[in-house]
Amino acid sequence: MATAETPSERATVVIVGAGPVGLMLAFELGRHGVRSLVLERASEPDPMPKGNGIVGRIATVVRQRGLLKGQKGLHVIPVPRYQFGSLTLRLNPLRRHPLMVLPIPQRRLERVLEDGALGFGAQVRRGHAVVGFADDGERVRVAVEADGVAYVVEAGFLVGCDGAHSSVRHLLEVGFPGTTSDRIARIGHVTIRPGALRVSKDSFEFADGRRLALFRPNPTPTGSFSLAPLSALDRQASRDRYIVSTHEPRGAQESAERITLEDLTASIRRVLGVDVPVENATWLRSTVANSRQAEQYRVGRVFLAGDAAHVFSAGGSSLNVGMLDAVDLASRLAVVVRGEAPLVSLHAYHAVRHDVGERAILQTRAQAALSGAGSDQGSAENEDALRQVLEDAFRTRNPTRYLATLLIGE
Repeated sequence: MATAETPSERATVVIVGAGPVGLMLAFELGRHGVRSLVLERASEPDPMPKGNGIVGRIATVVRQRGLLKGQKGLHVIPVPRYQFGSLTLRLNPLRRHPLMVLPIPQRRLERVLEDGALGFGAQVRRGHAVVGFADDGERVRVAVEADGVAYVVEAGFLVGCDGAHSSVRHLLEVGFPGTTSDRIARIGHVTIRPGALRVSKDSFEFADGRRLALFRPNPTPTGSFSLAPLSALDRQASRDRYIVSTHEPRGAQESAERITLEDLTASIRRVLGVDVPVENATWLRSTVANSRQAEQYRVGRVFLAGDAAHVFSAGGSSLNVGMLDAVDLASRLAVVVRGEAPLVSLHAYHAVRHDVGERAILQTRAQAALSGAGSDQGSAENEDALRQVLEDAFRTRNPTRYLATLLIGE
């Protein structure tokens, strides 16, 4: 912690992390008349493409807030079908379409949200790391370091939106129980030579006649393989560019990290049993799925949101739920800051959003079980979740609508 002589300043709310959740929180607070200070450890935004869009209620919220005005090519749209694990939910036959999506690369989403937050007076400081804090019940003294210079921000509230390895959560000593997959995914943007594949609307075919589905995992005896045309997300992308990914058992020493083209092609060969002529690879990486939830989302004047509070094992659910955490928390903080509600009312944030997170863990674990990923350290939990979700779905008059509604978020 910084010393008493360390220079200090004041802020109403300090947000740790300038990803989509932290920037959404800054924007929402600004809408309610509360200015915030966003502190981001990294000196530059991460260029690595992560999420490819947002799904469900948060997509509608972003549109309603006017964030898409003047943004060329960004539209919230209904989707005719959507994946729930290995199931394809056909949504067009439903009278009222339950699932809306906003296709947008995560980096562009961050720019849109940051511009909106700055417009409401938020500050975003990159290369400023939070190294400690102390909550005395009246304020939170936040210790910050930037370029070797230490300073303190005296804040009314502190919110950790700093990801799955959240320093705020660690400093709070809040538990993060759950499971880590014993499988590993390898992902890249690649070029596939013309003639190697025949691609149709929802499937692709190899030269040997084997046909697989686009946009979702295709289980094999040794793992799974998925393929998606990059042009489905970026109209400027070349038609021979694809996002490819594999899932297979993880070695004892393997963890999420940057990989090489040789790593990816070797994984494709193990999973498919054939060589796929991929080249010109970019954004190569590997990931290991986790399914975890913080035991507390609020401790005094300090809060957790987004991946700092929960990570899920399927799809982009963490981003969708996390951005809705931000919408909920901003409205609650604003009325307390304005003196319209007591401090104790903020515990409702934990009660409401922790319950939402539990339901998201349930449905994403069910999706993991449906994906046929094989042995997994969380397989028992996944199977229990699948059983519960399907029992609930088949008690309804329209199971497809029920499963789609689980993906919307709250």
